[in-house]
Amino acid sequence: MSVLKNVAIVGAGTIGSSWGVFFASKGCKVNAYESLPEIREKILDRVDGGLRFLAENGLMAENEVESSFKRVRIVNSVSEALEDVEYVQESTTEDYDVKKSIFREMDAVANSDVILASSSSGLLMSEIQKATQRPERCIIAHPFNPPHIVRLVEIVRGEKTSQETVEATRRFMGGLGKTPVILNKEVPGHIANRLAAALWREAIDLVENDVASVEDVDKALCAGPGIRWALMGSHLTYHLGGGEGGLEGFIDTIAKKGFTPIWEDMKTWTSISGSAKSKLAEGIKREIEGKSLAELAQWRDDKLVKLLKVIYE
Repeated sequence: MSVLKNVAIVGAGTIGSSWGVFFASKGCKVNAYESLPEIREKILDRVDGGLRFLAENGLMAENEVESSFKRVRIVNSVSEALEDVEYVQESTTEDYDVKKSIFREMDAVANSDVILASSSSGLLMSEIQKATQRPERCIIAHPFNPPHIVRLVEIVRGEKTSQETVEATRRFMGGLGKTPVILNKEVPGHIANRLAAALWREAIDLVENDVASVEDVDKALCAGPGIRWALMGSHLTYHLGGGEGGLEGFIDTIAKKGFTPIWEDMKTWTSISGSAKSKLAEGIKREIEGKSLAELAQWRDDKLVKLLKVIYE
C-alpha cells in the first residue's frame, strides 16, 4: 500500500476534530463529516484553534498553520467524505448499533483498498466488522485524548482483519509520529483503558472508605508513580526496583512480600455505588476550585506539551 495522504474523518466531535488537527498538521488532506449540525459548525474553529496551539507551543511551524488549515474540508455526507481517500478515521458514538450502521455505509462506498479505522475506546472490531462486506480492511485505531497531542494509538484487529491492514495502519501512524501499540487479541477496553480502569477502581475505593480525599488520592498518583509512568511502564519500573535481580528478583522478593497483602485487600466490585459517586462529585469540586472545563483542558494541554518536549525531544 502506498503512502497515505488523503484521510476522511467520520464523526467530528471532540475526538474527531482533534484527529483532524493531527492529520492536517502532518500534511494530510482531510475530508471531515459530522451528521449533527451543532457539532459540524464548530469543526473549523476547533481545527484552527488546535493548529494554532501546536504552532504556539513549537510542535509545528507558524508558517504552516494556514496551509494545514486549508487541507481540511467539511463535507455533507459519508460518501462525499470517502471520495479519493486511502484511510478513514471513524469517531462516532460509542455504540455497536451506531458504529455498525456507519461501517456498513462506509464499506459500501469506499474503494476496496481503503482502511476503515475506528477510534472506539473499548468496543470489539470483530463485532463491528460483521456489518461489512470487506471485514479484512476494518480495524481499531484508538487514540488517547487529545489525539493531536498525546502520542499513543492502540491498534486492534478483529477476527477477520488482515495482517496487511494491521501493518499498514501501524506504518501510517508511526510515520506521522504516533506511538502505535498492537494488541495480539481483542479485549474490552484494549490496553490503556483497562489499566486506567483498574487503577481508578482502587482510587474510588480509597475515597469511598475514607482512606483519603479525592484531591489527595490524585496528588499521590501524580506526584509518585505518575512521574515515573511518563517514562516507563510497570514492568520496567519494577525491573529497576529489583536491583541486580531485575524483574524476576523483584517478583521473588518485594512483590511476594509487599504486593500480595495489597492484592488480597483490594476490592473487585464492578459498578460505582451511589455513595461513592456523591463523594467523588463533592471531592472533585474542591479539587478544581471553581475552574471551568475549558480552563482545565487548557491547563492540561499546556502541561502535556511541556512533558512531551522533555520526554521525546
